[in-house]
Amino acid sequence: MAAGNPDSGGAAPPGLAPSLPASWYCDPAVFARERERIFARHWTLIAREEQLAAPGDFVTDTIAGCPVFVVRQADGALGAYHNLCRHRASPLLTEETGRRQVLRCPYHGWTYGLDGQLRKAPGFPGREAQGPSNCDLLPVRAAAWNGLVFACLDPAAPDLEDWLGEILEIAAGYPPLETLAFLGEQRFEGAADWKAYSDNSAEGYHLPHVHKDLAAALVREATEIRNYERGQFVGFSVRYKASPGWPESRGFWIYKFPGLLLHFSENEFNLERVIPLAPGRLALRRWFWCPPGEQEKFQVVMEESTAVMREDLAICEAVQRNLEAGVYRSGLVSEEQEPGTAYFQRLVREALEGPA
Repeated sequence: MAAGNPDSGGAAPPGLAPSLPASWYCDPAVFARERERIFARHWTLIAREEQLAAPGDFVTDTIAGCPVFVVRQADGALGAYHNLCRHRASPLLTEETGRRQVLRCPYHGWTYGLDGQLRKAPGFPGREAQGPSNCDLLPVRAAAWNGLVFACLDPAAPDLEDWLGEILEIAAGYPPLETLAFLGEQRFEGAADWKAYSDNSAEGYHLPHVHKDLAAALVREATEIRNYERGQFVGFSVRYKASPGWPESRGFWIYKFPGLLLHFSENEFNLERVIPLAPGRLALRRWFWCPPGEQEKFQVVMEESTAVMREDLAICEAVQRNLEAGVYRSGLVSEEQEPGTAYFQRLVREALEGPA
């Protein structure tokens, strides 16, 4: 092998960095560490705030393998909890969304208020009206921004707005969600590790080869890609060429560590959440908004975006097959051509190899 290739054991040439080891994309022990060191310590997009409009409205989800739910409390605040009864660990809520004025365990009937406090433990001596002490639901952090609800398992993590960092300033230059109409949600699964998909999402080097139509729609010389430390994300400032029925316009794409993609434009917005399911397997959730009354027109935008996502997923699945084959052990990442991927991989290394 050529000198400088990590497979040969040589040092990487200037401007190049060794990529993450192929084993990290396949190893269950690495996956478990990622859950603990990365996804349990970051905020996760859970829902649109309009899904939690009235007291008792709830949404269930999973963060780093932990079932959770967010609920609108009686006082209008957001509450979030681990989705388990303190008695024998049964899930409290089994539907993805719904409305409850009390939270009753389907297993033995223990009952909790929307504030997470245990109200009743049937059959426990002297505890019919008031459950055992220290058996309230286990809390999770919840916060909202721009009509979106996030949750976080880590009480020591930064507040949501600090976690978003400079995304707040970028978003201020585009229409807020309250002025847009919700267009729809999509869900996909794929045979690729979340890091393979994120490696791809953090760079534009592949656009002319994988996304020929998208590349042709952009003003190439107007594209700027840079890393943002305040918020830990890669930003793509882009400009779209004029086309029949669509004027020239600007946009901003974001890959936010560890797995949130935000795509702003002058007249629409879409989001994508990357969800690790297992080593070499992921899920994607995608949400779309457009100007009110223009849903039919913007269906084509959603379809085009979905085609780009399918192209990304297909190449990432092909990469994953080679990562699992055992021949490729590590490669090289260009700081010039792939600064976002180099940044993403640095953040992964720091999280997994740094102090607990």
